[in-house]
Amino acid sequence: MIRSVLVLVFILLLYFSLKTLFRSALKGYNGEEEKRAQLKGEDMVLDPQCRTYVLKERAVARRIHGRPAYFCSEACAQKFAEQDRT
Repeated sequence: MIRSVLVLVFILLLYFSLKTLFRSALKGYNGEEEKRAQLKGEDMVLDPQCRTYVLKERAVARRIHGRPAYFCSEACAQKFAEQDRT
């Protein structure tokens, strides 16, 4: 009796695992994951000092030689300004 219940639980677990696996594979094949990522719409910018990417809305913005530059922190902006002066 216990053995048959355990086998039934195992079969159900296997069924739901395979079902989840196939659904996620199908979503990836149809490109649904990519569409969701595109809809989010957060722009990333490259920090010219430390070469890291930062969300544009959180970046420290400066005008350097008439062009906008974005930094991950105030410290990076200051270091870049000091190097630019020399």
